[in-house]
Amino acid sequence: MSELIFIGGIHGVGKTTLCNEIVNIYQIPAFSASRIISELKNQNFPSDKLIPDIDVNQALLIEGLKNTKSKEQLFILDGHFCLINENRSISKIPETVFQQIGPTACIVVIDNVNSIIRRLKTRDNIDYEPAFIKHFQDEEINHAISLANTLNIPYHIYDQSTKSTVQLHSFITVLGVIR
Repeated sequence: MSELIFIGGIHGVGKTTLCNEIVNIYQIPAFSASRIISELKNQNFPSDKLIPDIDVNQALLIEGLKNTKSKEQLFILDGHFCLINENRSISKIPETVFQQIGPTACIVVIDNVNSIIRRLKTRDNIDYEPAFIKHFQDEEINHAISLANTLNIPYHIYDQSTKSTVQLHSFITVLGVIR
């Protein structure tokens, strides 16, 4: 049976950067939920980050993970606990999706709202209101904690702004899945 560490956070928070650091240190593979879904749909996600068909996409993710789980004993999945839907509202990824994904643990990446806004402006050329990004990040954190408690798995909140890497690496090694 494979073990999966789910790393989530809102758009522009630095999940991919953190995943790359963890991969380099622990030599375990990381996969992007967005990439898995895009490959199965044979199309990219919109640059405006408004995600239509969230339920369809999550079903594709679950299907795409079956192959990864059969090949990897331990891996990281970079994804989201919440998304912005096509109505510009925050949608929580359903608990049933996480039950099927079956994470062993989850890490929520957070950062200073202004840093996230700058990254999104640079990367996607989109301006976001600070209040929206704060609300989005708060929803992401709250939903992640709720899911971790429901699934009875450990979670860690990693703050990019303080670079709390010592606590993060302690969390990862205490899991026992990474030596």
